[in-house]
Amino acid sequence: MSDEEIVNRLNELLEAERAGVEAAAALRKTDASGLTEADVKKFGDDEAWACAGLTRAVLQYGGVPSDRTGDFGRKVAALESEGERMSLMARGQAWVVKRLDALLAMPLDQETQAFLAEMREQHLENIDACNRRAEELGAPPSPPYRALPFARLREAHDRLYYGPWRSSPATADEEIPLQPDIHTYPGSSQRPLASVRDLQRAYHQLGRYLAGLAEEVQRSRSVEARKSLAKARRAFAKADPELHGDEAIRNLDNALSFAHSALNGLLRQYRMPAHDPADFESFYDVVGVPFREFI
Repeated sequence: MSDEEIVNRLNELLEAERAGVEAAAALRKTDASGLTEADVKKFGDDEAWACAGLTRAVLQYGGVPSDRTGDFGRKVAALESEGERMSLMARGQAWVVKRLDALLAMPLDQETQAFLAEMREQHLENIDACNRRAEELGAPPSPPYRALPFARLREAHDRLYYGPWRSSPATADEEIPLQPDIHTYPGSSQRPLASVRDLQRAYHQLGRYLAGLAEEVQRSRSVEARKSLAKARRAFAKADPELHGDEAIRNLDNALSFAHSALNGLLRQYRMPAHDPADFESFYDVVGVPFREFI
C-alpha cells in the first residue's frame, strides 16, 4: 500500500467530515433537529476533531489536505421529517465507518492507527444515537424496505446483520480474544476485528430489536414465530455485554439467527416471501451517501 493511496483515502474522509461539520451546523439552525442540543454539539465537535486529525494524518504522509466539501449538510437540512434527517445522518456516519475499516486494515503508523480507531468509535456512537432517535420519531423505513411488509423489522434486523460486531469473527481454531482498541487480528493487515465496545453496542441494539419483534409476534397467531422468538430470547439471555471473544459473538449471532427465523415465521403466517438479508447487501455498502458531490 503506497503512501499516495493512504493520502487519497484520508482526503476522502476529510471531505466527508467537513460535510459532517456543515450537517451539524444545519441541525443547529433547525427548530426540531431530532437530537438534543448536547447530541448535536457532540456530533459537531466529533466532526471538527476528526477534520483536524485527518489533516494532520495527510500531512504526516506527505500529502496536501483536500479543501473540498460535500453538500451533505444541505441535504440533511432540506429533509422535512426529523426522523428522515436522523436516518440520513446515521447513513452518512456508516459511510465513514466503512472507509475507516478499510483504512484500519492497512499498514499505518501507530499514531494514525490510534486516531482512526477512536474516530471509528465516535462515529459508531453517533450512528446508534441517530438510529434510536429515528425510531423514536417514527421515521419511515429506508427506501429499499419502505414498501415491504414488516419493513421496520427487516431494516432493524439487517442493521445488526451487517453491523461491525459481525465483521470478521475468529474461527473456532483461532481463539483470538477481542481487544478494546485494536481493529485487526494480531499479525494480519486484512481482517477487521470487532472491538469489545462493538459487542456491547450490538447487545443493547439486539435487546431493543427483540422487544420490537415480540410486539409483532404477540399480535400474530404464528406458532413458528413464537417458538423462534423464545429461542432467540434464550440465546440472548446467555449473552453478557461484559464478555468478549468467540463465545460472546456466538451467543449474539445465535440470538439474531433465531430472531430472523421469527421474522420469517411472521411473513409465512401472512403468506409472504421470506426475508433474505443478502437482497439488501449493496445498501449496506453505503455507496450512495452524497459526500462527494462537491460545491
